[in-house]
Amino acid sequence: MPKHISNFINFKHGDLATLRKRLLKNLNEESAAILIGKSEKNGELNFFNVFETKFASGADYHDQSIAFLRLNKKFVYEILFEITNRYDVDTIIDVHTHPFSTDRVAFSGTDDNDERTFYKFLNDKFDGINYGSIVLSRENYSARIWLTNERQVIQKKALIRTQTAPENIHSSDIKKNNPSYKSQIQNITNNSHFYNRGVLALGLDTMRQIMDGQSITLIGVGGIGSVLGEHLIHMGFNKLNLVDQDVLEESNLNRFVGGYYNDAKNKSFKVDVVKNHLENINPNVKIYSYRNKVQDKSIEQVIAQSNWVIFSTDNHYSRFETQRICFKYFVPFISVGVNITVVDEIIKDMSGEVIIVRMGDRVCLNCLGRINPTQIAFEEHTEKEIKENLVSKGYVTGKHIKEPAVKTLNTMLSTIAVDMLINQYTERQPHTPILVYENNSSVSIYSDSESVSNRNMNCHVCGF
Repeated sequence: MPKHISNFINFKHGDLATLRKRLLKNLNEESAAILIGKSEKNGELNFFNVFETKFASGADYHDQSIAFLRLNKKFVYEILFEITNRYDVDTIIDVHTHPFSTDRVAFSGTDDNDERTFYKFLNDKFDGINYGSIVLSRENYSARIWLTNERQVIQKKALIRTQTAPENIHSSDIKKNNPSYKSQIQNITNNSHFYNRGVLALGLDTMRQIMDGQSITLIGVGGIGSVLGEHLIHMGFNKLNLVDQDVLEESNLNRFVGGYYNDAKNKSFKVDVVKNHLENINPNVKIYSYRNKVQDKSIEQVIAQSNWVIFSTDNHYSRFETQRICFKYFVPFISVGVNITVVDEIIKDMSGEVIIVRMGDRVCLNCLGRINPTQIAFEEHTEKEIKENLVSKGYVTGKHIKEPAVKTLNTMLSTIAVDMLINQYTERQPHTPILVYENNSSVSIYSDSESVSNRNMNCHVCGF
């Protein structure tokens, strides 16, 4: 993320594309819409999640031409009335087009005066309503948030974020090909370049999207997470956040990528071991290691600024918390899980699944039944008595038991997960929310469409 921008407007999957398609359908006149959303603050960063779009049409316009428009007050007042009577929204963002502009776009002097006047009106008449604006050209956008600073009305640039990179468009407020990015991709098509084979496989445009500041956060850097990290670096991602509080043990070495006997002997932190390994593969990548639980407040900001989160932790509570934070800041995520069941020293099941969740798709771990509330309570509470009562009453089947684990299964699921992530950039294949891998009587990879069809459509997490 650009360091000089601290305001972000987050869209659900497909909403920005729909917005642009409808507003730019007629290039002979400006068009407008109003977005309704919810604000989230984290330190100096402000996030505005867009929940709904109200398109203006016909009688909603007072004036409309190729270089000017004005909305009827009734259309705006009805939206303001709705916001003041809802608990889940506190933000409006007006959007209009400059259809005469093909590439770069900027707010006009008329835009400045009208928006400043409207912001003052909001401050005088309503409490706690945030206000922002977006102007669209045919290809680019400019966005801003209006604020009051020491009684002065000011505007701050904002960055649009979408669930997938191909849907997003360029901001006219950010210079293309900044020096650090340009230096990484200028020789990418050279036969000897680190990523040249990736370019040949995925295409130059896809590699540029992957390398253009995409930030991927891995929650859990063990047998799966370490493989994920290596895959991501090899595929072109150059900014990773590694989150794990555990140290490397000798029993981890059968499946942990980048770890050595001395690392386990010295009880080195997993994130530091993987960071060192990935930087040895490519010294030009940016790897940040965090010896934290996902529940720690500092990790929330890391997740909030990520383009994608991938988690492979082995407990329900950490997955619940990661999902909660991702939905709070509209960050898409991928969940990776494996299972090996051994009965009488015979493998009865060796399988795993990868679940991909994008805001707006109405799919999550809750509605799919992949998170057990009682298990969360067992893992969250540190009190020994509470844990033992949950076990003794039969709510939790056993205590923490070390499960079988092998690298081959971890590697298969990690590969599927990264391949599904890459597809979010290439869009080469139809989107699949759940892929299952089984290595039992026969080897198979298939889409779990049944779980998706049978999910809880009234889910309180993703059903917004």
